[in-house]
Amino acid sequence: MSQSFKEILINAIENKGVNLSKLSELSRVPERYLELLIRGEFNNLPSAPYIHGYLTHISHILDVEDELLWEAFKKENFIKTSGASDELPKNRFSIQTVSNTKTFAIGGFAVLALVYFIFRFNSLFGKPELTVTTPKEEIITVSSSVFFIKGSTDKDAKLTINDEMINMDENNNFSKSVLLQGGINSFEIKAKKFLGRETSVTRQIIYQEPEASPIKEETSL
Repeated sequence: MSQSFKEILINAIENKGVNLSKLSELSRVPERYLELLIRGEFNNLPSAPYIHGYLTHISHILDVEDELLWEAFKKENFIKTSGASDELPKNRFSIQTVSNTKTFAIGGFAVLALVYFIFRFNSLFGKPELTVTTPKEEIITVSSSVFFIKGSTDKDAKLTINDEMINMDENNNFSKSVLLQGGINSFEIKAKKFLGRETSVTRQIIYQEPEASPIKEETSL
């Protein structure tokens, strides 16, 4: 008649001449689990994969065949050979396998983020284009005290004329009326992108007041 698991374990411990404390120290199996195994209180033990590992360590210390204790234990406990109970709990510090779907999703997101960054880089950090259409020349002379400075720049640019904020229309065009003083009037037009570089254009407008027409004296008849 074959021996039970409890009988095999107790006989092996007695033959080896060790107590539970020493066996726990040598096998690194908690002493409380050894006591539960001997008392047959299997329901209070950890999951099957842990027990298998414990019994393997114990077998080496007690000079018992590796699978002898495990097979005897399985016969008395009807342990399933497949399913979630046979898997060791995942170590939160171990490297986990990432599914293909998740990998593709992460990769796709990274590509989209890169494309967006490249697309937005110039608008955020680049140097804006600035075109002044009126006046086109750097220096001009006019005879009217009111003049309109016109041009266009990038959509995301901040535009100023002599440090005054200028609004643009929906087509990114701007028009600013200025009142000229007699002589040279200097205007610095700047376009600056958010977190980016600055483009600056200077225009000098010389205002010459028109000469008054001479009044003709009436000759008496």
